[in-house]
Amino acid sequence: MEKAWRLIIDGAREPAMNMAVDEAMMAKVADGSSMPALRIYRWLSPCVSVGKYQRYETAAGTEVIRRPTGGGSVPHGASGMTYSLVYREGSQGIAKGAAASYRQIHGCVAGALRSLGLDALLMGTESAQAKPFGECFSSPVPSDVMVGGRKVAGAAQRRKNGAVLHQGEISLDLDVSGKWSYNNVQTAFINCLSEQLDLRFLETRVSEEEENLARELVMVRNEEVTK
Repeated sequence: MEKAWRLIIDGAREPAMNMAVDEAMMAKVADGSSMPALRIYRWLSPCVSVGKYQRYETAAGTEVIRRPTGGGSVPHGASGMTYSLVYREGSQGIAKGAAASYRQIHGCVAGALRSLGLDALLMGTESAQAKPFGECFSSPVPSDVMVGGRKVAGAAQRRKNGAVLHQGEISLDLDVSGKWSYNNVQTAFINCLSEQLDLRFLETRVSEEEENLARELVMVRNEEVTK
């Protein structure tokens, strides 16, 4: 049965706000006040996001933000595509558990890239595990998306109050035009998710309640840093 999801093609936001919006959407999906969603977004300024439990030393001139999900450090900037999926565990045709859902979602990423002519494959389970909390794209793990032996897509997840937040990055040099443009990759990914997961996307925006909660979360995080 086809399932309805929100599709949010978001604009560029400050790094901290991007993380807060994802966290706010997760909270609203958990309490039943928001539908599941795919959000695709950009960054107002380059930054590095680090996992919720990762220890990281800030490099001079680099803004570092903490994700609500786990995993290692990920650079964000003008190239590549950042997305999040927010849904209730076991209710949207996505497999339960981190490993199975990670593989299923990344199967859609790989399928989208293959539809554009890239030889995208999932890293097999026989591969070496990444070092804990390392550089995400230099340490592929099972079910990461590989092209020509290089990791091009990774993700991290969090589960809380029955909701799942999957934050992913497709790390390609996406030009504004051409076969592998940002818009082409975005469209291919949306179409692949829709087909493989039997989803019907309703284009909308971040709700007012989610925006308000995100602003509150940014303020709380800022206060925690300054204490």
